[in-house]
Amino acid sequence: MNIWVVNHYAIPPALGGLNRHYYFSKNLKKEGHVVRIFSSSKIHNTDVNLIKNSNPYKKETFDDVEYTFIKTSDYRGNGLKRIFTFLQFPWNVLKTIKKFYKMEKPDIIYASSPELFATWIAVRFAKKNAIPLIVEIRDLWPESVVEYTRLTRKNPIIKLLYVLERKIYEQADRIIFTFEGGKDYIIKKKWDFNNGGKIDIKKVRYVNNGVDLKLFNYDKERYVIDDDILDSEEHFKVVYTGSVRHVNCVWMIVEAAKKIKEKGISDIDFVIYGNGTEKDELVELCSECGLNNVYFRDRVDKKYVPGILNRADMNIFVGEDDSMNQYGLSLNKMFDYMASGKPTLSNISANYDNLKKFECGIVVKSNSVDAIADGIIELKDMPEEKYNKMCENALEAAKTFDYETLSKKLEKIFLEIK
Repeated sequence: MNIWVVNHYAIPPALGGLNRHYYFSKNLKKEGHVVRIFSSSKIHNTDVNLIKNSNPYKKETFDDVEYTFIKTSDYRGNGLKRIFTFLQFPWNVLKTIKKFYKMEKPDIIYASSPELFATWIAVRFAKKNAIPLIVEIRDLWPESVVEYTRLTRKNPIIKLLYVLERKIYEQADRIIFTFEGGKDYIIKKKWDFNNGGKIDIKKVRYVNNGVDLKLFNYDKERYVIDDDILDSEEHFKVVYTGSVRHVNCVWMIVEAAKKIKEKGISDIDFVIYGNGTEKDELVELCSECGLNNVYFRDRVDKKYVPGILNRADMNIFVGEDDSMNQYGLSLNKMFDYMASGKPTLSNISANYDNLKKFECGIVVKSNSVDAIADGIIELKDMPEEKYNKMCENALEAAKTFDYETLSKKLEKIFLEIK
């Protein structure tokens, strides 16, 4: 099959994160499929723009994965310039796929949100040309906009976005959610057949994010960063990797470290790899409180992450209560944590919780630093047999979310509608 992927933020590993469709493309090509990814020339969360001249698009290959980067303006943060690209990219991608359609006709269009306007363009183009269409939802828009901003469901723009979202779901041949409760969302909105809507729940599928296990295990052995704390066998090591921003709630980890020190426990170390807007503040807090059990490291290239996680005794991610979690979690770091073969601690309450499902970690009470501290101590003091079983379960869970396995699942969905 000739597959076109339309995703505003599809980024090759060499340029940053958001690599889901890169891994899918590599594995689908192994099965004989032809895949082309249409994405923005502006690489999100970086200063990189791959098109500096007047060219409307640029074809480039990364590890045999074919990208067509669509000219999109520069921006920083989430201001008006970024909002402008929400309209610019769809318009430019439409002009580009029209040109490519004259040269090669796709068998399937695979449009990935969260950006609804580009997805809608892909929907209309697919329907006009009788091309089977898969719509993928990685983040619920505008639901998450309502959740995280001051805009309400009564806002006229939000109302229009909900209408657009519903129409996209109605016209898709298959809907893929990266979180398991996507069907619950549609039912809650009463957009399904049983509630008088026009969406057939039977066309909903679930394909979460994942990890490339072969690459993870290769990097784990080949790229080992020097770190005396990680190499120590004397202390129990708690590791966090990722951004240090408000949304990541790393302050909770620091506060848990403070609680543990106050309990007189001195053999637990916290190692935090990453940069972000709150890092300096947290470093200063640790200094003021004399927290000699917390170690901050700079962000490292992704290839070093497996070797870091592998030397942890447990990995951790935390967050605040979020109504969006009722539909499940698709955090990229969770799958890297699983692949490390070490237990994970989370305080995020969510339906369809994979840490609970695979028994590869523990989930403590949300919004409680004390619960995080107690959970860490519980893991540290856990009987060896139970701890080792969690490690084994983590590796088994990682196999379920290996991109080779997920790619086969995706290919099966393609074949359903081809």
